[in-house]
Amino acid sequence: MIGGDGIGPEVVTEAVKVLRAAAAGAAIETTDYDLGAQRWLRTGETLPASVLDEIAGQDAILFGAVGDPGVPSGVLERGLLVRLRFEFDQYVSLRPVRLYPGVASPLSGLGTESVDMLVVREGIGPPSIEAGGVRRRGAVGEVATQESISTGFGVGRVARYALQRAAARPRRKLTLVHQTNVLAYAGDLWRRTVDELAKEFAQVTTDYCHADAASMYFVTQPERFDVIVTDHLFGDILTALPAEAARIEQAVAEDLLDRQGAWAARSTVEIGDDIAERVAG
Repeated sequence: MIGGDGIGPEVVTEAVKVLRAAAAGAAIETTDYDLGAQRWLRTGETLPASVLDEIAGQDAILFGAVGDPGVPSGVLERGLLVRLRFEFDQYVSLRPVRLYPGVASPLSGLGTESVDMLVVREGIGPPSIEAGGVRRRGAVGEVATQESISTGFGVGRVARYALQRAAARPRRKLTLVHQTNVLAYAGDLWRRTVDELAKEFAQVTTDYCHADAASMYFVTQPERFDVIVTDHLFGDILTALPAEAARIEQAVAEDLLDRQGAWAARSTVEIGDDIAERVAG
């Protein structure tokens, strides 16, 4: 378990409670790891090799949150989050979005059937590779480049996973979200790959949507989406929209912050009722 910073430890603590309840008596052993902003501020370390070796021996990682204004931007992202993804080949970032019964959405008129999508975001993506550089830093003519590198292998395994998930859902629909009109080379690779692999999944209907249009449809017509597959950067930005439509994460975070000392005194039902009230406004 990596609780990390801020609300991370509280979220992980409660997640473990849920995990143990859902496991129905199965033995679950946990190991805490002191990683995140506070460790970096104390020692300058993000993810020591010895700790990485220990984590490699675990069955799963439960990660909270990391960050602190005192840590320069990118230090924890590259040194901890991105490194974990690459070391353990976490090539899919799966982000389900659902509107649960009894939960009000800021989007008027939505029913539970309107918001039920599964976003398959590329987990190890081009922005994480750090290809690029800066010339004449600080000068008037400064030039910064940030290259995006996509591979057939990387796109193919993400697309196949998305098709498999779509095939297992009732609607059996997959939407590729990209920006093929501008990112012509990478976009073409994604589209050709999805189209070719889709031939193996005749039961799945596929379509395409530009990223800018998808950001609009997530708000105006979320029901048009079932499973979405997209690259690392687009997936990171776009999933903030349906998360707000469902309003689950914000409500849980607010409840945790306001009631840190009272968890032990409340039942699961009471906790759920409190969160539901917050989501409903």
